[in-house]
Amino acid sequence: MSNFNSFRGSDLTIRKQKIRNMMNLIPPKTPEDVPVIVHTPCYFGFGEAPRSLSYWEDPAEMLRFQQDGYEEHLRRAHDDVVPYFTPWFGTGVLASAFGCEIRMPTGNGDDPAVVSHAVEDVKDIARLKLPDPHRDGQMPAVLRFMEYAAEHGEMPVGYTDLNSPLCTAAQICGYDKLFYWMYDEPEAVHELMDKITEAFTSWVKLQRTITGEPFGAANGLQGVWTPRGGVWMSDDDLVSINAGLYHEFVLPHYSKIFTEFGGGHLHYCGIGTHQLGNIREMQGVTAINNSPLGNREAFQALVTAARGRLCVEIQDAAPLEPEAYYRHLFEGLPDLTGIMITTFAEHSLATDRDGRTIEVTRDPFDGANRVVDAVRAIAEEMMEGTL
Repeated sequence: MSNFNSFRGSDLTIRKQKIRNMMNLIPPKTPEDVPVIVHTPCYFGFGEAPRSLSYWEDPAEMLRFQQDGYEEHLRRAHDDVVPYFTPWFGTGVLASAFGCEIRMPTGNGDDPAVVSHAVEDVKDIARLKLPDPHRDGQMPAVLRFMEYAAEHGEMPVGYTDLNSPLCTAAQICGYDKLFYWMYDEPEAVHELMDKITEAFTSWVKLQRTITGEPFGAANGLQGVWTPRGGVWMSDDDLVSINAGLYHEFVLPHYSKIFTEFGGGHLHYCGIGTHQLGNIREMQGVTAINNSPLGNREAFQALVTAARGRLCVEIQDAAPLEPEAYYRHLFEGLPDLTGIMITTFAEHSLATDRDGRTIEVTRDPFDGANRVVDAVRAIAEEMMEGTL
């Protein structure tokens, strides 16, 4: 569905052009040119209203929930969402295929989650086998849901969560062992990262036979339709590892993956300023998807490092007070070229004005529209030079 330009009566053409322009680093001329994407209802369960367990058991139910949700969203929210189907099984799909146990959700605001390690001793790394997507872990379920959506759905099919090789290695081994072994058993860790990268690449290639997007594009990367980048990685553990270890054990693999798929997006939450040198050196990355968590200094350092080269997508849980939150983040920036808002308005979670996650009870559509209005107003002030 590379020509997917409307959904249930809603035209998507202008939205897609705005996203395309921002990813191509074309300066916005008006506040409306700044893409603001606020997902409701979210494809994941975390922080969301309770939902039936059939969501994770029946592909027809997951497809119905997401399609009907997007229809209501397009009717009630005035943001720039471009719909697509996400086959959602938590962040441990690849780890499960290597042998990690998964706890399935209760339906009360949670998701499938990794609850065991596949490697207990460094010698176990040599015995790890590359997964069979048709037999191992959650992969067969993901394929079944993707194939159902491709055959019966009205919107494009995207990837399941693409937890990065680094994050998957931590799930497989546990953080303590993985980081100790980087110092004490570097050859074993290199072997582990090689295996995970090979499995990750094969897994994405298989999913792309179902999604059907052209090289260098994808139906959805961390909630964002993109014409620039065929893959994304959620690399939250980027913040937990020093720059030297990241450069040795991680950077070469990510450059290889991004180059393989014609570019892609790298996501992380929090402060990653110590990795900006590695990000500048990373080949093929086209966008950074970051949850700043209220830290203006770290966010603006990222924007400065990315300027003229990468798009920066601001995620976070949609702030409860978006006027104050985005004003704090943007104050002092020269303009919003290459910056997009790509957030999630959850039922029971939000970000406060300082970037902390807080429990709330809110109408997600009201939250979404408040984010849009706030960003547009701040963008106008920036363009007028009054911020």
